[in-house]
Amino acid sequence: EAPESPAQANAWLEAHNRTFGVFINNTWLSPAGRLMAPSINPCTGETLAQSVQAEPKDVDDAVAAARTAFPAWSSLPGHERAKHIYAIARNLQKHHRMLAVLESMDNGKTIRETRDLDIPLAIRHFYHHAGWAQISGSESEPVGVVAAIIPWNFPLLMLAWKVAPALAMGNTVVLKPAPSTRLSAWMFCQILVEAGLPPGV
Repeated sequence: EAPESPAQANAWLEAHNRTFGVFINNTWLSPAGRLMAPSINPCTGETLAQSVQAEPKDVDDAVAAARTAFPAWSSLPGHERAKHIYAIARNLQKHHRMLAVLESMDNGKTIRETRDLDIPLAIRHFYHHAGWAQISGSESEPVGVVAAIIPWNFPLLMLAWKVAPALAMGNTVVLKPAPSTRLSAWMFCQILVEAGLPPGV
């Protein structure tokens, strides 16, 4: 099977029944009565998956979880936060090929661009900011809960640009991916759990 085969990405989608809820406190939740938004492969028109459209209560719950997690996360020494961020980078590397295929399917970019540019750069951002967390001192004060809004054109890379520095400086994050390109963000949620990031962070 070729490294760029969609089989692994499709198996991951099937394992989730091609349906995603909201991810709060390291747990997938499926609130009743929510609208669903499709993720459509722009090259084929195929519906890849569907995701819950969060409503204000879901956002409030996510912010509350992030606020609860903030005191413990922000009080960790920088080198302890760095361990978590290094773990995220390593797990992104572990899933590099699948993320590249998933991003290509969801966004319509060529596999060459996702495999050779977007995903490696996202990984490098987490490694880079793990280093910043390690050397950060009292001059870098966390601000609290950070909202990160991601556009459709660089789904995982823009996520890395926003999430990595926020975590490194001791903030917690509520992420809002683009409605049409959410799949790499949902895979990233799995990676956070694999990396042992505390719930709510």
